[in-house]
Amino acid sequence: MNIIIAAGGTGGHVFPAVCVANELKKHKVCVRFVSDERGKKYLADYENSAIIQRINTSSRFKLYISLLKNTLLSFSILKRDKPLAIIGFGGYPAVPCVLAAQILRKKTVIFEQNAVVGGANKMLSKFSSLIVTAFENTKNLKQSDKLCFIGNPTRFESIYDKINDKKNDKFTILIIGGSQGAQIFSQIEEKLLTKIENDDIIICRQAAGGFFANIEELYQQTDLVIARSGAATIFELIGFHKPAILVPYKKSINGDQLENALFLSRNNAAITIDESEINKVPEIVSELMQNTEKIENMKENLRKLYRKNITEKAVAKLLKVINT
Repeated sequence: MNIIIAAGGTGGHVFPAVCVANELKKHKVCVRFVSDERGKKYLADYENSAIIQRINTSSRFKLYISLLKNTLLSFSILKRDKPLAIIGFGGYPAVPCVLAAQILRKKTVIFEQNAVVGGANKMLSKFSSLIVTAFENTKNLKQSDKLCFIGNPTRFESIYDKINDKKNDKFTILIIGGSQGAQIFSQIEEKLLTKIENDDIIICRQAAGGFFANIEELYQQTDLVIARSGAATIFELIGFHKPAILVPYKKSINGDQLENALFLSRNNAAITIDESEINKVPEIVSELMQNTEKIENMKENLRKLYRKNITEKAVAKLLKVINT
């Protein structure tokens, strides 16, 4: 069985796509990836078979031209590889391949990771065979019998149930800058170190544009996370049951980061603040350090949101649709 997965170049799109690909391989499925230059760094296990597109986003005209070129290229790829299905995980690089597949009347599946549907997925979902969502009642996505709410596959599903909740000697804060607008988190760290006694806290901050190699260990060792609110982060926080202060990226398309963050806030599982309110972070942290009951309540609410075996369930549903 041959399947193509198309995913935009950010970690938020590619991480869940790789989780699904790895699970598909257990079912003897041959997987090829379509992404862009940004996505290459996440595809080490698939680099020999990955198809890397050039997507020019410097202007709307150049974007449309590059999408058209890649759509024409996708026709030849699909006719050559003859995949049984194409799975799109959102982002511009997913559009050409999924669109070409729909024109050729091949089965297509859309995965939407955010609480509000992205522009690419909204367009492609109209003619897809299945739409898998990470959030229940995803905004701006028309209700239909093709919709299936499962959750967002994450890199660490295999260890969530093995985590021991241990107490730290000092209140430990993990600051995850993410890839978008990460400089604001250096300001947050500076404000924390200025306002809170250094002897009372330990801060571990991700370098701008970088990634922690041992992020799963750091998640387990921390009391509080300060981060953006991409879908991958939201579901990792749920999986590790880690309370957080979320600072949604203001320029995120469709306001998806704000909607993701508000999902946790409305469930009393995180605190959401605007970028203009980072001066409040030391005060919020001090309150949480003194109010351990609030921290424990947030943890408990995160446990209630936790869903087991998301990737396994998503692939089971996917294979059922493909084999029908």
